[in-house]
Amino acid sequence: MNRILLTVGAFVAVSGTAYAADTVRLCTGSESGNYYAAGDIIRNMAGSSVNVQVVETEGTIDNLERMLDRASDEDGACDAMIGQPDGPVYLSRTSPAKVKRIRQIASLHREYLHVLCNKESGVSDLGDLENDPAKYRIAIGDAGSGGWLVWQNLIAEDSDYGEIPVSNEGGILALSSVSAGETTCMLVPAGLKNGTVNEADANFGDTVNLVGANDVDFNDALDIKGKPLYEYAKIPGGTYPNSFNYWTKVSTITWNAGVYVNTDKFKNSKTLTAFVQAVARSANTIKAEFGK
Repeated sequence: MNRILLTVGAFVAVSGTAYAADTVRLCTGSESGNYYAAGDIIRNMAGSSVNVQVVETEGTIDNLERMLDRASDEDGACDAMIGQPDGPVYLSRTSPAKVKRIRQIASLHREYLHVLCNKESGVSDLGDLENDPAKYRIAIGDAGSGGWLVWQNLIAEDSDYGEIPVSNEGGILALSSVSAGETTCMLVPAGLKNGTVNEADANFGDTVNLVGANDVDFNDALDIKGKPLYEYAKIPGGTYPNSFNYWTKVSTITWNAGVYVNTDKFKNSKTLTAFVQAVARSANTIKAEFGK
């Protein structure tokens, strides 16, 4: 009888804020986005080796807060997350002590900074905006969003970008504003075939351009391991076949989405080992789905 009670106690069913010892709550992003889909792939790959719960969130900044600031028994807390690598970099400037609890366990699919600009603005690269900041306006999304996060790190590398007026619109509202010329450009950090960029390619090609992001100052940005945060790469030709299928591929900054854990929340090394294995076995499938 004692043995049965101990077994039941060791594996508490998920209910309210209690969870099983071999459960990993993985923060991702919107249920319609790539991070959530990647989380599902990891969950399926894990099988019975570890119980991965995929948690819908508002993105990288929200993930960091849930993973680092919420206690394990708190509602909405996570043990691990998928996010942009510039999230931990931003955190290292604002709360450096917290970064010491973050461990990156894998790199996943490649993401690109898509920069969509009004054609009549004459902007051919994001770097054009810093030449006359008062002349332009850029939509970066809500505070804490992926575009907002990239923008904070670009300002950290080149303060001139901080002089450019910003809008916190995103998605179709920002795209409509760019098309109308009320906003000069918008940022869409995402994997290939992103919904907003697809929409621009299909329906806004007469007023909106896909342009580059090639400021040399971006080279100086480092991740939490001290390695280059961004790379330069060309968006593959044919990705957006209607309006943006250029002969000359658009060059921009890129990065790989990462999987991170809060090491303080993994008291059982076997649980961490099983989760790391599941993520490693999922990485190639995720890259094949969303871009290498």
